[in-house]
Amino acid sequence: MKKLLFLLSAAAVIVVLFCSCSSMEKPPIEGSYYVHAEGNDRNNGLSEEYPFRSLFKAMVMAVDSRIKTITVIGTLNAESEQSINTERVFFIQGMGTTPILIRGKISDTNPAVLSAAGTGRRVVLIRGTVPIRFENIEISGGFSSNEIGGLGIGPGSTVTLGPVTVIRDNQSNFLGGGVFVAPGGSLFVDGAKIFDNRSDAPGGGIAVAGQTSVLVIRNGEIYNNHAQAGGGIALYQGSSFTLSGGVIHSNTADLAGGGVILNQDCIFTMEGGEIRGNRSSGSGGGIALMERSSFILLNGEILENRAAEHGGGIASDHTGIITIQGGFISSNRAASSGGGVFTSGAFFKSAGRIYGRDMPQDAANAANSGAAIFVYHMDGTRTREISAGDNLVLDASVDDGWIITNE
Repeated sequence: MKKLLFLLSAAAVIVVLFCSCSSMEKPPIEGSYYVHAEGNDRNNGLSEEYPFRSLFKAMVMAVDSRIKTITVIGTLNAESEQSINTERVFFIQGMGTTPILIRGKISDTNPAVLSAAGTGRRVVLIRGTVPIRFENIEISGGFSSNEIGGLGIGPGSTVTLGPVTVIRDNQSNFLGGGVFVAPGGSLFVDGAKIFDNRSDAPGGGIAVAGQTSVLVIRNGEIYNNHAQAGGGIALYQGSSFTLSGGVIHSNTADLAGGGVILNQDCIFTMEGGEIRGNRSSGSGGGIALMERSSFILLNGEILENRAAEHGGGIASDHTGIITIQGGFISSNRAASSGGGVFTSGAFFKSAGRIYGRDMPQDAANAANSGAAIFVYHMDGTRTREISAGDNLVLDASVDDGWIITNE
């Protein structure tokens, strides 16, 4: 845990600098601009027969007109984008408040893709106040020796990943293999799939940084991502995360937080959805909390997660706060302590269920010590005063379900 703390504390907040773009003359008011790799930026872009070649040109036109939809046909890449930037392939920028939809043309044989494959560059960087929504499109093949492998969301930018949006096969050597949200940025996941991304630091699928940064997952899947910490999602430096639907599953971490890690004053509110089947080679198979971070479970399930050390479902350091007001924590495993929950910080429970060894095997949490909950009091006390003992009702026996120790 000390190694992880050093890694995360040393990480500076990254603010990505983007280039600026100029406006073009306004085209006639139509339904969509079209982009195809074999198009031409001298076309009007208003039909599949006369598409633009670059997404950049379509975006410039959309920002400056009443047309707020861009339709991508087939695969766009560095060649079609005519991009000479050495760090990214696609750049999206605009000022305003009217959302722009970037969608792929539906095709079983030729799906829409924004690709950086073979370039050694990030795929997409977004800057500006124009809200961007992606639908039916893939962002893949990105690589960065720093932060952002796939999609970078700049300060003040808002991005929604809608249905049939895929972010996959991206990698960064620092933060955010799939997606990185810079301070002040916002990401809404509403039906997308983010999978098979990797980070050599926190945030294999998504990394979110900064006090005003926001992540909301309403629907979709975050799965099969890997990182040193926060295999699925990493939040740090005061960012917030709300999960109301969807699934975070089958992600892995080397140090902590197979599914999610929170570090440095972050808040995670779980209102629904699942955190399932994630793995940590250290602590916190499902969720890990560090440095004054808080987790609130109102609804949803945390199940079938695994930790090689403490906290199969949830692990928290002595500064963390865990509040259980609903939902279920079941079928998690820890090789050491706290099958469901391990904490040396504050724990409050007024509702919900945390299953211990007296439950059916398919629902029970399990650990070498403290099947349901293991609380370690670093001050040497054995009282339950920080744990709202009067309101604590465990679906477990006292011995196997609840252990408080200073040993």
